[in-house]
Amino acid sequence: MAQQQLSDAKAIVQSLCEYFYQQRQKISLLTFGNQQCQWLIRHSKTPMDMVPILSAIQAGGGTPLRRALLRISAYLIKRKHLAPAEKQKIFLITDARSRDKVEDINLIDNAEVYVLDSENSAIKLNKAQQLAKRLGAIFIGKAK
Repeated sequence: MAQQQLSDAKAIVQSLCEYFYQQRQKISLLTFGNQQCQWLIRHSKTPMDMVPILSAIQAGGGTPLRRALLRISAYLIKRKHLAPAEKQKIFLITDARSRDKVEDINLIDNAEVYVLDSENSAIKLNKAQQLAKRLGAIFIGKAK
């Protein structure tokens, strides 16, 4: 189940990157899982072929959601300082199954935030929807 969820998330990232590549937009890609957060791409031209980058991402226990959101927040503040007119879009792909407290985290106002639910379990907890509401984000549910 975790492998299918990861595969689905990678497919979403691949689709988004294909769109951004066609639009000649720069992207940043932060992965978080296995108790780690890692920037795979940081404000760079969208690669034409994402397969090698995406294939390096592994599934595993422990979602450091708080750490990921704090890194995103710090990154957004830096980008706002460097390029105030630059429009930011955040696509957070998660099932939000984390015990981390995120109530005190706010993403900056000039970013559009989308939370894409990757939950694949039989018992739906709808944590991604709750996270989207908390962040003031647009919620995009799991495609059926």
